[in-house]
Amino acid sequence: MDRFQWREAFRVGDGVVDEQHKRLFSLLAGLYQDIHSQQAQLAVQVALQELVDYTQHHFADEEALMRSIDYPEYASHKALHDGLMAQVGEMHARCQSGLEDMSIELLEFLSAWLTQHILEHDRAVGRFLRTRE
Repeated sequence: MDRFQWREAFRVGDGVVDEQHKRLFSLLAGLYQDIHSQQAQLAVQVALQELVDYTQHHFADEEALMRSIDYPEYASHKALHDGLMAQVGEMHARCQSGLEDMSIELLEFLSAWLTQHILEHDRAVGRFLRTRE
């Protein structure tokens, strides 16, 4: 379960963003536990919805930060956020429809995406932010 834990390597350098990233990893870990402890499907759906909602909140805050510092890669970074939310929305809808259990697939996808996104794109925002201080 280590892959669902925040690590110092993910630190961006902005306190709010870093705390939100920690919360996202915590939500992923909770979803993992619900899935693997044979919790009722409803518990998984509730955890998944919380993760989706918090991700949207986090992206809005992160995008506001990028706009406030005139981050030159804002448009492409926002496009990554929008793309993720579209993919997650589609997978989440399939889960909720009861047609298929996508919980594990979605969890794996989100974990990989979040890790790669933080290490590559969000840390770049942090580096840019430090040049503005």
